[in-house]
Formats: sequence, C-alpha cells, structure tokens
Amino acid sequence: MSPFFLISMMLALAIAGFLVVRRWPDYIFWVVIVLLFDPTGHLTVYFGKEALGGFYYRDFLFALAFMPFFSPRVDKKDMLSFRPFLILLGVQIIFLLYHIFIFGYWQPGRGWGYLLRYVLIRERMTVFGFLLIVPVFMMARRKLSVLVDVLAITSLVVYLMYFITVATGIDLMPLWQAERYRGSGILRYLMFSSGLSDMLVPLSIFVLARKVDYRYKNLLYTATLLMLLSVLLSLTKSSYINIAGLVVASLFLYHRFYRASLQGLMTMLLGPGVVMLLLMLMVFPAYPEVVWRQVEDLWLLLFGDAYTSGVVEGRLVNQWPAHLALISQRPWFGTGAGFSDFFSMRFHPSDYEVTDLPVTGHLAMYGVVGLSIYSLLYFQMWRYLVVVFRQIKARVSDINELDVALFFVVFAWMIKTFLFKPNYLFNELTTGTLLINLYAGILVALIYRLRN
Repeated sequence: MSPFFLISMMLALAIAGFLVVRRWPDYIFWVVIVLLFDPTGHLTVYFGKEALGGFYYRDFLFALAFMPFFSPRVDKKDMLSFRPFLILLGVQIIFLLYHIFIFGYWQPGRGWGYLLRYVLIRERMTVFGFLLIVPVFMMARRKLSVLVDVLAITSLVVYLMYFITVATGIDLMPLWQAERYRGSGILRYLMFSSGLSDMLVPLSIFVLARKVDYRYKNLLYTATLLMLLSVLLSLTKSSYINIAGLVVASLFLYHRFYRASLQGLMTMLLGPGVVMLLLMLMVFPAYPEVVWRQVEDLWLLLFGDAYTSGVVEGRLVNQWPAHLALISQRPWFGTGAGFSDFFSMRFHPSDYEVTDLPVTGHLAMYGVVGLSIYSLLYFQMWRYLVVVFRQIKARVSDINELDVALFFVVFAWMIKTFLFKPNYLFNELTTGTLLINLYAGILVALIYRLRN
C-alpha cells in the first residue's frame, strides 16, 4: 500500500471521526472500541502490518478512540483529580519507564536505535496500549448502557456470520479449521479473533436472572447462545475453561448480591443449556461426543496425566524447562527485548514460545523486578474490585442495573483470568495491553459513578 494512500486514508478517517464524534460521541466511541478488538477476525487476517505498509489496523482505531476529547458534549473535567484513575494510570507509567530503559535499552545493550525501532515503534501497542484507559474511563463514566447496546447488536451479527460460514462454506468470516483428533473427521472451527464476546456471558446471566427490562435482551440471549455453541465447536480446552470461569464467577456474584440459591440459578440456566445442546445435536450431531472427550482431556490435564490420545501436554514437557533455563541465567532483570539471543541448542526455538506459558515466558523476558513492578497493576485492580463489590453489595437495590451488570462483566473477567487461567497472566505484555485497560477503565468508571 502506497504511503500517499495511507496518509490520505488516515486524514479521511480523522476528519470523518472528528465530525461524527462531535454529535454522537457515545455510540461512535463504543463502536470503535468493539472494532478495536476485531470481533470477526477480518481485521487480523486482511489488515495486518504487511497490508497496511507497516501500520496495524489497531493504530488507526486506537487513535480514533481518543476522538471524544474533541466533542463539546463530553465532560473532561475532574479526570486527573480522581484518585483511583490516577493510581492505575500511574503504576503503568512506572512500568513504562522500566519497559523503555531496562527492558528495551539496558538489557539488550544495543543502543538507542534498537530501542526506537524494535521496541518503541515495532511493539508500540504493547508499550503504549495502556493509554486506552484514558478514553475508556472518560466515556464509561458517562453512560455504560451504550456499550451493552453495541455489544448485543454487533455480537448477534458476528455469530450469525460465523454459523453461516460453518454451515454453507460461504466465506463471510475467516475461520481456522483443523481436525481435532487424527482420523476422527471432526473439524474444529476457530475464529481468528472473538473480540469482546467474553462480556456476553455475565451480561446474559445477570439480565436473565434479574429479569431486567432491557430492550435488546432477546438479541443478547441469542448472541450468547450462538457464542457458546461456537466455543463448543472450537473444541479448545482453554476456551472451555474460559466459559467455566465466567459462569462460576457470575453465579457466585449473583448469589452474594441477591442471596439467591445456587441451585435455583443453575436451574435457571438449564433451559438455555438444553436449547444449546439440542441445536448442536440437530445441526452438528457428531460433535457432542468429541466435546465430551475434550472435557475428559481437560480433567486429565489438571491432574498431570496424558490425554486420551496418549499425548502429554507439550507446554509442560518442552516450554516449561526452556523458560526455566532462561530464568536461571537472568532472574532479576530478564533477557530484555533481546529474548531470542538467549535461545539454547538444547531446545527447539518453538519451545520458547511465550504466549503458551506467559508467566514463565515473561519472567524470563522481564525478570522478577519487571514483573513485580507490573504486578502493582494487578494488585490495584483487585483492590478496587473489592471496593466496588462492597459498595454495590451495601446498596444494590439503589444502583442502575446496567451498572451492576457491567460490574458482573469486570468481576467475571477478573475471576476467570486470575483463578481459572493463571498461566495466562502477563500475556498482555506480548499481545498488547488494550484488553486489561478496557476492563480497568470500566472498573474505575464504576467507582466514579457510585460516588457521584
């Protein structure tokens, strides 16, 4: 793509964004946020760095997320005087300094040119993505119901596209397909990106249990059922753990807030579960058996046994010792940005893959000092999660129900991430810190809304 076309496109987007956001700041902002997380996978597949001449699609959408600052309808006052926001932003600025001067400059030892090109420019979203908390907090403290509307409508469209693609073979959406077990003939259908679909589960459970008079609730329920069915068809153990964590956290929180019996809540979910199972049996009759086998494999993994196929989880056999070997070399400050310089002939290069075992992989890269500094963000988020929990629990009947629903979203995501999938902690340091800062921004916005 030519530089002239890229510059023209950026200017056109900026002008259009500026004009539109001045009039409809809330809807435009949350649409941009949903697109930023690529709900269909199209942006990931078709608009990568190569297609955009070195830019990422996220560069443009990230910039558009700051457009509400130019809207006279959006109140920017008191942002920098709100203590919880400043603390979450501040700890990330401290880590930014570590990221630049220790991780990017001192440990690789390759000079400022290397830091500028390979850390600050090439990995810019990982370094500066935390700034998303600024517009998210600003807009979430205004009106959170718009996020629920945008998410319900777009998710239904996305998962209808998914199932049309799976059922007909018409490429409405890019999907990755592969046989789950050799010789079974059963394919797994994986989306390249599922966007913010995690939010659907806690939202639907809350709206259903509370019988919230929400205008798009049927769209929300339908989108959630289709999303859960797509997760089953993915035949991916990690996705099953993900859903289990979201459901358990949502049921626990509802029980704590409203003193509802867990048995009654489980019965409430039985109907949608039966509908989903019947749909699978009618449209994909061969899949329930393989889904159950995935559950068996997950159980075996938790107890350290080989899978039903006889294969032992490769991450424990290969990547774990490879990461530990690097950690033993530089335990305090890690390898820095020159991670690959420390690969050993003892292990295959794929054994150093960080996204499969993020905790040990990032400990090797950032060291104990680096991860300790970054963990301040985790600590503060848990601290504020407890603050909001206590405030809502004390006066739950007086609070806007969609605000409570969004707290369900943040709470469920935190529980799922930290308790059900702790091996994926720190993964955002490689994949980009956008998602965790979306949740952080919503969390501090909830504190603001509860106090005002």
